[in-house]
Amino acid sequence: MSAVSLGDLARTFMLRRQNVALKADAQRLSTEVITGLAADTRRKVGGDLAVLNSMDSSLALLAARSSITTETAMTASAMQTALAQMDGVASGLSLDLLSLTPGGSSTTIDQLGEQAEDAFRSAVSALNTQVGDRSIFGGTRPQAAAVVDADALLGLLDTVAAGAASAADVQTAIGNWFDSPAGYAGLAYGGGDVLAPVTVGPGEKVTLGVTANDPALRETLKGLAMAAMLNRGALAGASADRAELAQIAGKVLVQGHGERVDLAARLGRTEARIDQAASAAAAEATALKIARKDLLGIDEYEAASRLQATQSQLETLYSLTARLSRLSLTDYL
Repeated sequence: MSAVSLGDLARTFMLRRQNVALKADAQRLSTEVITGLAADTRRKVGGDLAVLNSMDSSLALLAARSSITTETAMTASAMQTALAQMDGVASGLSLDLLSLTPGGSSTTIDQLGEQAEDAFRSAVSALNTQVGDRSIFGGTRPQAAAVVDADALLGLLDTVAAGAASAADVQTAIGNWFDSPAGYAGLAYGGGDVLAPVTVGPGEKVTLGVTANDPALRETLKGLAMAAMLNRGALAGASADRAELAQIAGKVLVQGHGERVDLAARLGRTEARIDQAASAAAAEATALKIARKDLLGIDEYEAASRLQATQSQLETLYSLTARLSRLSLTDYL
């Protein structure tokens, strides 16, 4: 029987084809060893991808919902921090204001006025808190500042309180301005309506229904503004009237404490629901990932052994190719 031999060109093509095939096998086996999952998913599930597609769709939905839930939780937490800041400055100032006696010295009243203006600025800053580039108390207009800056707002209040002849007049003027749609809501509040509910789980929606136009927050700003007028020239020279205004502002802030607490509690209940939804979603995602691993999982030891064998074959092929490439007539003879 005559021997069948391969020409140089045919042999080269054969070696290249084997090299490509072995490299592809090595790449596939490497991926399987690293991930623990079959690289050819269609073959692994016998061509029926319905279950796998359902799992992947559910995981994608959970991932998207997780992103929304995380952002909502961050916003709620930032709101709680801002509310705590406002309540802290308002409660602390109210005690100092109420401790002022009718015959308090002008120096003491001046100091309280400075403290009140600082507290007012701190409250405005808290209301303009941002998470990322979104104003958390801006409602449906998060791109804008929730409230005009403190200097602008105090300028508006100076005009409102101008001409007031008594503490009661200052209280009425500022109170009416904050309660009027053409006052604080129209000139100082830069946000929009309350945000729509956010879906954080199956059938579970939460609402961060707090804006800088919330009645509880307006009432706090109202009390702080009345006290801040002591440092803005209101009732100048009338110590008794200024002391009375301090008392009035302190009472407004004390009365608003309960509303601030209720607001924080309501927000706290929302945070609890967000946490529960996040935990449930994380548990569901973990279960789906385990099920997916069971569906597509491989014997990692077997895959590693096959990878090692493939790498050995590649090394042998490289050695053989190198040897054949060095053949010459001299070597043959």
